[in-house]
Amino acid sequence: MGTALVKRLSGFSAIDLTELNATASYLKRIDRKFLLTEAQFLEILKDLSSDFRALEIDGKRVFNYDNVYMDTDDYLFYKQHQEEVPGRTKVRTRHYTDAWDLAFFEYKQKENWVTKKFRYQFPAEEHGVMTKGKKRFFDGVWQSLYGTKAPAISAAMKTAYNRLTLVNKDGSERLTIDFNISVRDLRNDIANDITLDNLVIIESKSLSENCKSVQTIEAHGIARANSCSKYSLGVVYSGLAEKWSKFQETMNRIQEIRMEVAQEKRKSTQQQAERLSHWFKKTSLKKVTQAA
Repeated sequence: MGTALVKRLSGFSAIDLTELNATASYLKRIDRKFLLTEAQFLEILKDLSSDFRALEIDGKRVFNYDNVYMDTDDYLFYKQHQEEVPGRTKVRTRHYTDAWDLAFFEYKQKENWVTKKFRYQFPAEEHGVMTKGKKRFFDGVWQSLYGTKAPAISAAMKTAYNRLTLVNKDGSERLTIDFNISVRDLRNDIANDITLDNLVIIESKSLSENCKSVQTIEAHGIARANSCSKYSLGVVYSGLAEKWSKFQETMNRIQEIRMEVAQEKRKSTQQQAERLSHWFKKTSLKKVTQAA
């Protein structure tokens, strides 16, 4: 998106991290996700500038995120999502790579559309590793929620992307916008990054059903995504899932979004070929020889 995104963001006033955490941290919230193309996102961004502010840190508004998701050996947390278990879990370490020392261990629990998040900060060099401290934290939260002994977990999937964060001026809603998304299977030493070209994921986080961003996005004819966990998609695209029916609708939409890029490339190649053909038809062999 490059220059076009910078131009759109110039229309937003800024909010700093301290104010964002004070007014819109939402560790307990209602989440809604939308899947868009880059072009659709740029159009929607125009309509949000009067009601939202953009998170800005040291003059930057687009940030790099590096996540490592933990799971059991048999991918229990993925299966919870696929099988639509009412209470499902995600566990990850998140490294904010634009701020080398900032990293969190996060435990997310979703119950009937409401997400609770528990987290603590740790040294960035421990990113992606289940240390004793992380294990104690995970075991404690699991025990408090399930009343049973916590399972053993380890690093399973890496996700990386760029993120832009917008906050409603009245503090009632926060939006995260992720793009340039890639996933990689960490349990396969020869696995490559899988890139989800042209995909933009917008997630609305608020305490209310009636959100300005949802109204704006749906006014552009974009429906809410049914199931869109980047971790779960990584498991599916890496060929690790036995079943993926829960994510089929989302995968179909992502395929459409990714194909748009391929179609544009084919169109550009065809147009270039037509221009060359037209030039050769107008140019005599003598002129071509002279030009050479």
